[in-house]
Amino acid sequence: KYFVYHSPYARTTETMEIIKKELDSEYCIGVRSEPRIVEQQFGNFQIYDDVQESRDERRKFGRFFFRFPNGEAGMDVFNRVTSFISTIFRDTHYMNVEGISMDELNIVVVTHGLTLRLFLMRWLQISVDEFEEMYNPDNGFLAVMERQTSKCGSKQWYKLTQD
Repeated sequence: KYFVYHSPYARTTETMEIIKKELDSEYCIGVRSEPRIVEQQFGNFQIYDDVQESRDERRKFGRFFFRFPNGEAGMDVFNRVTSFISTIFRDTHYMNVEGISMDELNIVVVTHGLTLRLFLMRWLQISVDEFEEMYNPDNGFLAVMERQTSKCGSKQWYKLTQD
């Protein structure tokens, strides 16, 4: 079984539709358009030189803390993603109460490069310094986190697969 969250932007909605066609719809228990996982808002740039100036300044300042004029900093996206993760926990709790086995549930998140990196930063507790060394994956990149369980079964965590 699977539940899909996707950014409402056109390209991620199209990607979500492609994914749903490839997966058996019989096992889809829900789809939600989620505005908190849209790409970073870069502001209202109309002049090319202003865009370049902001990008140069961001390189000096750092991608996590630099705020684009009339836009967001990476930290703002991080905060949106943190709120979204709380929603995943709340939703899966209600699904579990309704009898859906969490051992058989996959969560599919269709989002954008920077938002994906910040999601992983938050989930895996990656530091700001480590984040600054990361770059966006290619379009269509598939990041898979698999649940791990301790030998005694009392602890669980998620690990990125190498695929």
